[in-house]
Amino acid sequence: MKPIKREFTAGIKQLLHNFPCVVVLGARQTGKTTLLRQVLPDAPIFDLERTGDYERITADPLFFLNSNPLPLLIDEAQLCPELFSAIRVKIDEDRGRNGQFLLSGSSSPELLKNVSESLAGRVAIVELSGFSWSEAARTKPSRIYQLLNTQDCDFQKLQPVHTLDKLYELCFYGGYPDPYLARKKVGYTDLWCENYLSTYLHRDIRRLFPGLKAETYKRFIKMMSFSSGETINASEFARSLDVSQPTAKNYFDIAQGTYFWRIIPSYQKSRKKRLVKMPKGHLRDTGLITHLLNIPRIQDLKNHPKFGAIWETFIIEQLIKNLQSNLIRFDYYYYRTADQSEVDLVLEGKFGLIPIEIKTGLYRGKEQIKGLINFVAEYDCKLGILINNESEIVKLTENIYQIPAVFW
Repeated sequence: MKPIKREFTAGIKQLLHNFPCVVVLGARQTGKTTLLRQVLPDAPIFDLERTGDYERITADPLFFLNSNPLPLLIDEAQLCPELFSAIRVKIDEDRGRNGQFLLSGSSSPELLKNVSESLAGRVAIVELSGFSWSEAARTKPSRIYQLLNTQDCDFQKLQPVHTLDKLYELCFYGGYPDPYLARKKVGYTDLWCENYLSTYLHRDIRRLFPGLKAETYKRFIKMMSFSSGETINASEFARSLDVSQPTAKNYFDIAQGTYFWRIIPSYQKSRKKRLVKMPKGHLRDTGLITHLLNIPRIQDLKNHPKFGAIWETFIIEQLIKNLQSNLIRFDYYYYRTADQSEVDLVLEGKFGLIPIEIKTGLYRGKEQIKGLINFVAEYDCKLGILINNESEIVKLTENIYQIPAVFW
C-alpha cells in the first residue's frame, strides 16, 4: 500500500524556506521519521537510536556536521544534547542559508530545553500528532480551516469530506499509524498498545525521570483514561495514588511534556461571571483510551458511558492537529462558569475568538447550545460553532453555525 502523505509536509517545506533549522516534536510512533523523508527525500538521514549513527555523531558532533552535505535529517535528536550547540555553530557559519537541518525528537522537556538554549532565533518548532481524519481516509483536507482562519462564514458551499462510520473507526483505533493501518488484523491493536505503553513507561519515562516510581505512574496512566475529558483535580489523584499533591501535579506535567496528555486551560477573561479555573485534560489518542478502558468494538464504544467525553477528545485533537498543519497560530481553552454554563473548546488567534460546542448526537434545539449562545453574546463573537452528527450545515442563529463532524 502506498504510504500516506502527511499534511504537514507542505508547511514544513515552507518553514525550511524561512529558517535554517526546523524541529519536529511529537510522541513516539506518530510518523516523524516518515515525515522527514517525505519533506526531504534526497537528504541523508541519521537516527540517534541506531548504535552506529549515535556513536558517529556523539564522538564529535561538529566534525560530523562538517563531514556531511546539507541539508541533513537527524532523527531522535534529543539523545545527543551536544549536537545543538554544534548545529548553532554550523548555522552561524552561513546564517543567511535556510533549510540546513530538519530534526525530530520525542521527548519534549529535554529537547525544548536544548533548542531554546542553543538555537533561539534560528529554529522553527512544529508538533506532529497521529493521523488526521483526512490522512486516514486518504482524502483532501477540508477547506474549513482556512475559512476559520479568515472567519469567512461562507460555509454553505462546503461538502462532506467523511462519513460517520469512518470517523467512528478512526476514533476507536486512534491516530497512531501502525495500529490504524493494521486495524483489520485481529488482536494487533491491543498488542501494539500494550507494547507502546510498556516502552513509554519503561524506556522513555525511566530515562527522562529515573527517580520516578514506575508502578505508581502506571496506575496514574490508568486513572487518566477514566478521567479523560474532565476537569483536573490533582488532590483526588494524589489521594488515590497515595502520593503528595505536588507529586500528582508533577505526573500531569510529565504526561503533558511527553505528548501523552493534553492540558486545556480554562478561559478566564470574563469580568461579569465567576469562572471555573481548574484546567481540563485528556489522553491525546483515543485509541489508547479505548484500549485502557477495555472497549472491544466500535459499537461498544458508541454505547459506552464515556463515549461523549471520548468523542469530544477526538474532535478537539483533530481540530488542533489540522490547524497546526495549516501553520495557523492559535491558543485553545475551555469555558465553564460557576453556574455550569460551558463551552467545550475556545479557539483564539488573529482570526478572533471562536467558541465550539461538541455533541455526539443530533441538534435538539437552542437549549442544547445555551452555553454557546451566552458566550457569543458576552464576548461579541462573530462566529460560534456546533459540531454534531447531523448531515447538513445550518445557520442556527445570527452568529452560530451547525457544522457536522463529517465536514471537517
